[in-house]
Amino acid sequence: MKNSMIDLFKVIEQEKSILKIVTKTKNEVFFIEKWITHHLNILQDTRLIIFDNMSDDDYVRSIYGKYRDRIILVKFNGYMDCLHMANKFLPLYKSLSISSKFFTIIDSDEYLYFYDNDNGKIVKDSLVIKFLEDNLDCNFFVPCWIENIADNEKLLSFNPNNFSLFNWSKPIINTKLIQTFESALTKYECPILHHTYQLPISTYGKAPTKFLLLHLKNLNKYQRIKTNMQKLVALNIINNDKDFSALLKINPNDINHGRGYIIETIKLIEKILHYNDQHTDKQGTIELYDDGTLKFTPNSYEKDFIDLMNSDYFELINFDPNKIDINQFTSIESCKHLL
Repeated sequence: MKNSMIDLFKVIEQEKSILKIVTKTKNEVFFIEKWITHHLNILQDTRLIIFDNMSDDDYVRSIYGKYRDRIILVKFNGYMDCLHMANKFLPLYKSLSISSKFFTIIDSDEYLYFYDNDNGKIVKDSLVIKFLEDNLDCNFFVPCWIENIADNEKLLSFNPNNFSLFNWSKPIINTKLIQTFESALTKYECPILHHTYQLPISTYGKAPTKFLLLHLKNLNKYQRIKTNMQKLVALNIINNDKDFSALLKINPNDINHGRGYIIETIKLIEKILHYNDQHTDKQGTIELYDDGTLKFTPNSYEKDFIDLMNSDYFELINFDPNKIDINQFTSIESCKHLL
């Protein structure tokens, strides 16, 4: 590992905090400043950690310059999802464990909120840190990972019976577990620290669902297409992120990793070419107001949402620790047949 990267990890280690928020990004002109300001409001004096996959956009660079004192910027080559692979970035996770109590790695189109029971609102402020300080015994937290709909960042799709909202979420992980991840490297090649279901089963324990992770996946079709095309280039599926003709020649059934990016991009292109301005069916939605209050349609979903926000992840998925040796390092996903 290059000395410059090692020096950056030392910088991370020196800044002690309750929570470290990490993202990976490339040429994110649509969301990067919004993402930075949103999460700085949570962290207050702690810097955000941004792993930038060699962005060359002038606007993105200007934003990094604007917030240079509030972020730790790490430039890196290679496929960006490698950041989630503990065997490739173990020094990063060690530096997080030395300097913080919790960490989370989220994308630059994802926004973390905390559900405040007392006021019935979701908040994006220092209450997040206060709550984490009071719950240092929790192994991890599982936000409700929820998407916006209809090009509206305030209108969210919600189905209280869809537990993939938690399985596919990006957990806030207690750094005491990093030693477990390091030990897991002796058991199998690569523990993944990305979605909840990929966590090693040895992380079984207290895992409240007190947070919401807003995924602005459906806000800007052009942004989503650009992001997907960049990922397809990184996966060596196409050579140029502007070559849509090459994309359309690919049969998604012939692709393993990256198939979803192809299918989604084609659908988005079709929506742009055949745009139909229809009224959105608000059944099964949450409307988010600027003050953090929420409006549910149907109204009965409000109770379902509150119940979910006050649940434990392992209770939601009916996990029975008596059915499995929790010391083994298989993923939660691999134990579905036992749940």
